[in-house]
Amino acid sequence: MRSKGSCVAGPVLSACGIGVVAAYGGYLNGGLSVMFLAVFGLIGFRDLHSMNGLKNLLAAVLPVVSVTTYATVGLIAWESAAVLAVSITVGGYIGAKYARRIKRTEPLRLAVIAVGAILTVLFFAE
Repeated sequence: MRSKGSCVAGPVLSACGIGVVAAYGGYLNGGLSVMFLAVFGLIGFRDLHSMNGLKNLLAAVLPVVSVTTYATVGLIAWESAAVLAVSITVGGYIGAKYARRIKRTEPLRLAVIAVGAILTVLFFAE
């Protein structure tokens, strides 16, 4: 998953970076996947397939926490949420199928980090 000696951030800084992206994702979720991949790249992960799996795991846990919180206080339009749930599930399976076909991951990894950094700057500049 990581190259030896390539991690610039220690465990505390890594957890803070992931925590900030997770807090953002629990509320807004736009661009979450790219932001997670960018943070993983900055932390020192190099294997895009492993990064994608970890991103998917975190992206699956975040909505559970958010939905539980929002449902508890009655802030969910369940009809719309059902359409989104089906769409996200189908998209996840299709995306995973095509993601496994990618062989040269280094250029893609660098592009994901660049897009994530640009989006972060743009999101926080507003």
